[in-house]
Order: sequence, then structure tokens, then C-alpha cells
Amino acid sequence: MKNNLRFLLILALLVSLGCQRDDICAESVETTPLLIIRFYDIEEPDELKTPQNLSIRSTDSDSTDFVVNTGSGNNVRYYRYTQDSVAIPLKTSADLTEYVLTLNTEEGDTTATNSGQRDTIRFTYGRQEDYLNRACAYKISYVGLKVDVDGGTEIPNWIQDIQIEEPNVEDQNQAHVSIFF
Repeated sequence: MKNNLRFLLILALLVSLGCQRDDICAESVETTPLLIIRFYDIEEPDELKTPQNLSIRSTDSDSTDFVVNTGSGNNVRYYRYTQDSVAIPLKTSADLTEYVLTLNTEEGDTTATNSGQRDTIRFTYGRQEDYLNRACAYKISYVGLKVDVDGGTEIPNWIQDIQIEEPNVEDQNQAHVSIFF
């Protein structure tokens, strides 16, 4: 009986030592930031403008999935989205991320390729890895952000100008890119 009690105490001690506080990444720790884009009126550059029924999808592979912002516990799917700013992820494993932004996506267009005006935006950047801790692993910061837009040949670009407000994406406290349309 005494041996069983000792065994249980040793087992309980080992189990309590096995799980440490740093096994869980705290929500307060800043991890890899999303790219913040704000939309402005081309005729009134100081006025925010809301793109109507904006859809955003990645150009990777044949995917027709729309971008989802999972930051801060939100799951915002950018399909027929109507707000004056978006927060989208950049790739952590490559120095190039491309998105198709479709303005005026028709209801029911689940691919955002058959309706609206489409522009392809290419973001290029460098990546810096910062080790946070065992639970959170690495945070990627993006440096030297550059952007290019291609509207295709059928319809003129709906995006008329792009300005980089902050070339280093290290946090989500401010807009990094301004799009004028």
C-alpha cells in the first residue's frame, strides 16, 4: 500500500512538471501581423471610401477560396465584404503574395471570377524571423514592402493608385497600404 502511494505521488509530480506555463501561447503575445489595407476616394484622398461587395482570393493554385482573416479571434471571410479596411495575411514561407480583389461581386458568384471588376495585387517583401518562445515559436515581420497592381486587359483597373504607408509590417496598429479608387 505504501509503495502504491509513493508511486502515485511520484506520478503526480511528474505529470505536474510535464506541463509548463509556456506550453500555451498567450493571446497578449504579438504574433505574425496581418497586412492592413485602407480604401480611399481617389477624388477626395483624405476621405475613406467603402468598396462595395469586395471579394479577395489568393492566386495560388486553382483555389477559389476567399481570404479569411482569423486574427484576434475573428473569422472574417472576404466575400462580398463592404468595409473601408481589410486585414489580410502575407505568406510566411515566400517573399511574394498575390491576391485578386474583385469589386462589385455579384451575389451567388462563389468564385468572384465571373462578375465585377478584378485587379491582381502583388506584394513583395523580405522576411525577418524573431523567436518568441517555445509555445508561440516564431513571429515573422515583413520588411521593404512593395506593391504592384495588374487590372488585366478587359476592363480598366478599378484601383487607380496605391501608396505604401508603412513599408515594414511589424504590427497591426496602423494601415500599411492605402488603395485609392
